[in-house]
Amino acid sequence: MAKPKQRWACGTITDRVHELRVSYPKSGSRFRFLALTDLHWDSAHCDRAFLKKHLDYALEENAPVVIVGDLFDIMQGRFDPRADPKTLRPEHRGSNYFDLISATALEWFKPYASILCLITPGNHEASIIKRNEIDLIDRLTHSLRTQHKSPVIYGEDWCFLLQKNERTTGKADVRTKKIFLHHGYGGGGESGRGIPQHQATRSQWHADVYISGHIHRRNTDHNVVTSCSGKGNIETTDQWFVRCGSYKQELDCGWHISRGAAARPLGGWWITTEMSRSNSHTDYNTFPEQP
Repeated sequence: MAKPKQRWACGTITDRVHELRVSYPKSGSRFRFLALTDLHWDSAHCDRAFLKKHLDYALEENAPVVIVGDLFDIMQGRFDPRADPKTLRPEHRGSNYFDLISATALEWFKPYASILCLITPGNHEASIIKRNEIDLIDRLTHSLRTQHKSPVIYGEDWCFLLQKNERTTGKADVRTKKIFLHHGYGGGGESGRGIPQHQATRSQWHADVYISGHIHRRNTDHNVVTSCSGKGNIETTDQWFVRCGSYKQELDCGWHISRGAAARPLGGWWITTEMSRSNSHTDYNTFPEQP
């Protein structure tokens, strides 16, 4: 079956603001991108088969992929106190550990070069930059762009992705959804499950959709924000907090178990936008879906 025609393009406005331009040919048209975090791709505990399944879904429909932190695990460096030989893959055993990870990552992700849109760092990548002055996300994105003509952008630790939805029939019309990306912070214990962090984020950043991960939980929080326009009209806006799960199976992970945690749900989310038009008015409804 032929792939659907690509309806999107990504670009950079500033270091912390990027855009995803999307076309909608008719009322009822849908578009979606795949949001992922916490792949921990190089860990022996990463469920690569499950990750590949989700990336293949995106590839089949030419859907962009946005990865918000911890694509890499990278905890097996010689001087890393978190190192555990059980999580080191055989192909990464060697004196040039970071080089081996860089080379094998490029080989593994190159089939998805055309759909990788934006990758931002998480705490694992930040730790390696701090300890070793090596930026593996920069290496990967640069190689994908120069060797495989990928549109992928290397984003900052927090940034906005402006999804510019454009109706391509009738009078030109562009509506923007603001998407805030931050890998996340905090412990995500049983009582809060990351919801307090959502509330703290909401009080400091304004967006329509917030995407994060970090705590290896998977949930969403749907709010409706009520405001008053300059003309005195009461308006409501949907606001989504989307927490992506990990792709790391942690039931046999010693550190994870030692802090009282058990297995966690795996996988990211589709971020879907549907265009509808009635009485000469165009609406774009954005919401998360299961991959």
